[in-house]
Amino acid sequence: MKTFFSILYLTLNANLNEKVSVGLLMSNGEDTLFKVSNPKLNILKGLVPISKFNMLKSYFKNLSSNIVPTANDQELGIKENSSKDWIQASYFSYLSRYSNNLVSFSEPKTIALPLNDESFKKLFNSYIFTFEDEFIFQKQEDILSKVKTRLYTKIEDRVNLNVSVSPSDFKELVTPVDINFIGKNGVIVAGQTIDFDKRQYYLENDLTRFISFTKAVDYTSDDKGKYFLVGQEPNKKEFPQNHKTWKHVKESHLVEYVDLSEIEKIQRYIIDKNVTPYFEKETSE
Repeated sequence: MKTFFSILYLTLNANLNEKVSVGLLMSNGEDTLFKVSNPKLNILKGLVPISKFNMLKSYFKNLSSNIVPTANDQELGIKENSSKDWIQASYFSYLSRYSNNLVSFSEPKTIALPLNDESFKKLFNSYIFTFEDEFIFQKQEDILSKVKTRLYTKIEDRVNLNVSVSPSDFKELVTPVDINFIGKNGVIVAGQTIDFDKRQYYLENDLTRFISFTKAVDYTSDDKGKYFLVGQEPNKKEFPQNHKTWKHVKESHLVEYVDLSEIEKIQRYIIDKNVTPYFEKETSE
């Protein structure tokens, strides 16, 4: 069977037929490669209601598991399948005509390319997102996963984890901001993980959003909070500009920089200073 591909779209406005490509499936009827772009979803997060976004994340996770149950050893997490008989061009042609209002597949197109990682990356670059940015995002997720493992379980009772704060919470905020953790002990205590290896533009954007958050909180609360920024020193030769940014942040008095290797400092502060959750937590009956 010839190689075909189908693009997975996220529907932004069904009435206006507004949609954005977020994933790619490539198959020859026997083997399949499939990937949804996490950084692109992250960019689009602010364009859809949070309830819808959570539903989409669950849908994509289930979809990935159904299409490709096991991941190969590719550094970018491309998933490969060799057992799903239903993954045929005719089925995705059906999906392209009978989609829901959340996501849709494009009409499958045949292509004169072999099914391999190189071909998949070319198509992904053309229709979805750049693989370089996918890799950078994955590295960021790796850093965050380490923070979750080493810190979250030790402070989860004393703070709110992975919170999206908005102007309704702090009136000086312009747009919602995702914060890794937030609590209080007379002042706001919050922290964020930053990957200093990512492209300078995205690094500056992440830093600006967090610093803007701290300024808005301090202005709203009329008091200076305690803010932690977790990161790792980037390679000075490979990322000279990033290293300058990292050095500036480390020496800044706006936030307290904490290296990933010293993350226990945050745990000790939160416990010693008797930090409690900023937002009321739901209690189970």
